[in-house]
Amino acid sequence: MNAFKKYLICLMLPAVFAGVMSCEKEENPQASDGPPVVSYIRSTDPALSDSLLVGTFMGSLIAIVGDNLGDTREIWFNDQRATLNPTYVTKKSILVNVPSTVPVVVTNKIRFVFGDGTELLHDFSVNVPAPTLESIKCEYVPDGGTVVLNGDFYFEPKVFFPGNVEAVISSFTKTQIEAIVPAGATPGQITVKTTFGTAKSKFFFRDDRNILLDYDTRSHETWTAPIRNSAATPEVPECSGNYALFKSASHGAWQWVNEMTMQYWAPRGRGNIPVATGAVSDLVLKFEANVPVEWKSVRMEIFFGPFAEDHGRDVAGTVFARWRPWKNGPYKTNGWETISIPLSEFKYGKDDPEDSEIGSTALTSLSSLTNVTMMLFGPADAANPIEIAIDNIRIVQN
Repeated sequence: MNAFKKYLICLMLPAVFAGVMSCEKEENPQASDGPPVVSYIRSTDPALSDSLLVGTFMGSLIAIVGDNLGDTREIWFNDQRATLNPTYVTKKSILVNVPSTVPVVVTNKIRFVFGDGTELLHDFSVNVPAPTLESIKCEYVPDGGTVVLNGDFYFEPKVFFPGNVEAVISSFTKTQIEAIVPAGATPGQITVKTTFGTAKSKFFFRDDRNILLDYDTRSHETWTAPIRNSAATPEVPECSGNYALFKSASHGAWQWVNEMTMQYWAPRGRGNIPVATGAVSDLVLKFEANVPVEWKSVRMEIFFGPFAEDHGRDVAGTVFARWRPWKNGPYKTNGWETISIPLSEFKYGKDDPEDSEIGSTALTSLSSLTNVTMMLFGPADAANPIEIAIDNIRIVQN
């Protein structure tokens, strides 16, 4: 071999060696050297990284730790496929968000699908919250009418009326259900069920507890707000029989008009019986209201009085609630709605400023209070039409 060839070989050897070394370095570090294994799953939250997970809520970001996971092509939680970012899929771990879609078929498994078509199952539950049932648009709805329920996590819900009578659901979203009241529905609590849990209402459908006035069998001084029904007032159909109606073509500031008051005097009613018993902090005044015409001004004062043939507004120590739903703009309802006023809102003295939100007093006891008055009376910038129907006045546990 001549000297020139030897020189070339000497030059080439380092390059070949470097090439071999380079090839060795470029071997896929993600290549599997055995079957895929999931060792554990943990949260990606640093504060919770030491806590291992056997389940989590929809939308959570989790870290799946194991070995030979680099060839993962699909991950399914129950029957919902997760979105994989290849950047976060390695031999030793996978970062993935649990799908936010509620599963239809619940297996409580994670299913891994690999590039060669093989699969791996791992026990893991997706925690979908149980439904909540916070409120109802109107507690008094006739058979065949539609109740509107508000809450959250309504995933393929079912609605049951008292006696475990299932209702037909006409529509639902994640936060609201519209259901048809079954024939023969009775008073009591409503239940909402999903695959993921059950919620029972605190409120009572057609609440018949401690009814003070219903304008059918329990009435008020009829020279005050007149009793009406749909025959007399077609624009306001009944929610449960007769109702009291506050109506004026033009009602303004500090106008004392008998028909714009609703006065119940216990001596001519149920006798010397307090309007309610129990701790004031645990009680709420409820009634149904229908306001078909925009209510723009003049507050509704609500107060309780002692056993007497009188409204009691001027009795020392009388405490008032002020119902002013128009404070942020004209108020109008779409049919009947249940209004709830906690007795803690009875906090105003007769002469407290209109703009006061705190009040100067408090209702501490009901033991000597038997009468009920609601009246449209107070300041206003102008006179406006008023039409407010009221029914089923009651005080119940909140």
